Amino acid sequence: MLAGSLTQFYDTLRWPGWETEAAALKLNEGIHTWPPPSTVEGKDLSTASRKAVPMAQLVSFHHEMARQLG
Repeated sequence: MLAGSLTQFYDTLRWPGWETEAAALKLNEGIHTWPPPSTVEGKDLSTASRKAVPMAQLVSFHHEMARQLG
């Protein structure tokens, strides 16, 4: 990422039409995916459930997930 290759860095976290979904977000929103991309079932984000949620909620969810995984 620091070398300037954001496309390659985020390649596994993009799906067809991601640009349109991201452009529709408010500045304080993020896209929650289920199952999460860190799971085997969530690796293909084109088939995952996606929903715009407040960024604070998204950060809290991932923080709690990391806490539980240790």
